[in-house]
Amino acid sequence: MFELIRAQSQTRRRALRTTTATACALYPAVGAPSSDPRGVIIGREIYSGKAYIYDPFILYDPSARERLPSGHALVLGKSGFGKSSLEKCYVLRQLRFRDRSFAILDAQGEDGVGEWDGIARAVGVTPIRLVYGGEESEGVRLNPLDRRIPAQHQFKILCSMVEIVGGPLTSESEFALSVAHAAARDRSAAEDRVAVLSDIHDALTNPEPAMLGKREVGVEDMVRWGQPASLAMDQLCSNTRDLAGLFNGPTTPGIDLDARLIVFDLTKLPREGEAMPLLMSVIGPWLRYAWIKPGDTTKRTLIVEEAWHILSHRPVARLFDEFVRYGRRLGLSFWAILHHLGDLMVDEAPEAAAILKLTATRVLYHMDKAEADVTADYLQLPDWAREALADGASRCSPGRAVWQVGNRMHLVEHIRSAIEIELTNTNRRMTEKPSEVTNTDVLIPVNRRVVER
Repeated sequence: MFELIRAQSQTRRRALRTTTATACALYPAVGAPSSDPRGVIIGREIYSGKAYIYDPFILYDPSARERLPSGHALVLGKSGFGKSSLEKCYVLRQLRFRDRSFAILDAQGEDGVGEWDGIARAVGVTPIRLVYGGEESEGVRLNPLDRRIPAQHQFKILCSMVEIVGGPLTSESEFALSVAHAAARDRSAAEDRVAVLSDIHDALTNPEPAMLGKREVGVEDMVRWGQPASLAMDQLCSNTRDLAGLFNGPTTPGIDLDARLIVFDLTKLPREGEAMPLLMSVIGPWLRYAWIKPGDTTKRTLIVEEAWHILSHRPVARLFDEFVRYGRRLGLSFWAILHHLGDLMVDEAPEAAAILKLTATRVLYHMDKAEADVTADYLQLPDWAREALADGASRCSPGRAVWQVGNRMHLVEHIRSAIEIELTNTNRRMTEKPSEVTNTDVLIPVNRRVVER
């Protein structure tokens, strides 16, 4: 009997064919699928240990594993957890590609210079410093009426600047400003020079009669209608005002917009008040038409530190919304760097909400519990990401962040080389022995002018 049983062959189960999506339930400890292997290495995925690679331009390509709808990114989190290190390492690694160009709006710093000063000079770039209060010998000027900006966009900038300084414009004031803009352009063309804000101010305070349809508007009405705009222009043009020197006059010559890394040092502008949002209202369209070259193949990235200056002011958000909305056509990736999403009145600014929704990549560092809940609710994050954001001691400790790239989410640890640690160190004032970069020869100069070190 036993011999008969022993002689029988073992039964075999027929192989079951299934999909990888279904098979994932059999291996719950395996990490999520990786992103596209092309691009620059950010670090490693915490749960799988695999290298984490990211490039928004490659992920936008139809050949990517999961195509992104845009190349724009939002970076959020408390100070000291790695936001600045990520941005700087990302730029340094991307600069090794031949067709990458970066513009940085550097609003933070120490010792009178921006955080990007060390990196800019290490790769042979001199930061462009904008100075508050008209100290022309130290800073540069950006003219919102620069000829490289089309006339219709010049008028949009003027409206935004007036609204930031003096509040919303009435239809009558907007009409008076449009007439003054046309008069300033005609006057400067007749004198063979570039129009400046002083021309707008003169045309508003000493107007000519204008036609509104078939009705003639007299000088008295034009003066009265244009008074809110003329008062705003006075703050921007008068040498006795704090905002003098930033915008009134031709653009400072010598700004190299062909360099692959352009750093605007905004640290001497006050974070509170009107100077910063005014600059943002000018610099967005100015870069749009002076920095981005039509027809070339260069992929450009604009990184804005303290981006709440854009998102919390409707006139500025309105200009940047148009700038960001056409990022696909311009070959542009826009990075907004913020500390707290809850500080923004997003519901009251539809343009700011539109900019946030256009970001297909979200990099989220540690936040307080209340802020993590606000962010998770707005961005519709899963429960594990909500819990990770509030865990600053383990899952989202310094250098670790939740990456939401399209529909995929990973917990990623940013890894830096020794020289990157030196270049991205923003804690020198809090350490006993400040360290200096001792070997920057491995970095490649990104423009034709190399600063001697």
